[in-house]
Amino acid sequence: MKNNITIVAQQLIAKLKKQYPLFTGRTTSIGELQDLQKNINIKLPEWYFDLYSSVNLIDAEFGFREFEADGDYDGISFIIVGDIKDILDESLKYSPGMNVLEEGYIFFGSCSHGSGDPIFLNIKIENEQDPPVFRIYHDDNSIVQISNSLSELFNNAKI
Repeated sequence: MKNNITIVAQQLIAKLKKQYPLFTGRTTSIGELQDLQKNINIKLPEWYFDLYSSVNLIDAEFGFREFEADGDYDGISFIIVGDIKDILDESLKYSPGMNVLEEGYIFFGSCSHGSGDPIFLNIKIENEQDPPVFRIYHDDNSIVQISNSLSELFNNAKI
């Protein structure tokens, strides 16, 4: 049985493919996910394995409302979902990821418009079945919640 995050992610990918027929996205293998878990030394939840191994989410790009609209700016920020190499690099080599890994923050995606401030999930928070989503700023490691849950982020995605 698929979990809610996977179902909503599949719906997001269907919308992306409808809008951009050439979009394919990628998945990763269970073996790569097990290696990721070993390398970051954090037990990944079952839904995480299901999401990354069954939904072509890697390389998906979508928007989310991060700010209030102001003049010509609509307040939408864009994210591109990272792959296992990105997750490892952001978690073990780069700030802010390596500074927040022990607290359970796992890299999820990059700002596709160049801010350099990545998006993370926190899988150690009480609601790990559908974790909140955060932007962590690289200049000062400040953490701002951008969505109450990953499924909410997917549901409200702007294509």
